[in-house]
Amino acid sequence: MFLARVIGNVEARIRLPGFEARTFLLLQPIDFEQKPIRWATIALDCTPGGGAGVGTIVAYVEGREAANPFNPAIPVDACVTAIVDAWEYDASA
Repeated sequence: MFLARVIGNVEARIRLPGFEARTFLLLQPIDFEQKPIRWATIALDCTPGGGAGVGTIVAYVEGREAANPFNPAIPVDACVTAIVDAWEYDASA
């Protein structure tokens, strides 16, 4: 699971079955100091009600774990799983 900041929305004019009611988000992965750590990625918003908006910090998964919650599986490589309200990180540990 990774942290990211939502930096935009992605609109698809044509959608495969299973994607009709879902939104896609443009994410900037961040470290625990909220600094960008790599390239931006597109992820499917799987949060209840699709509540992740621009500027929100989210947790997301990539790879096979992103497609696991769906039955039948849909072809997705990244999925937002949670909206992050706060976290604590101790660098000395």
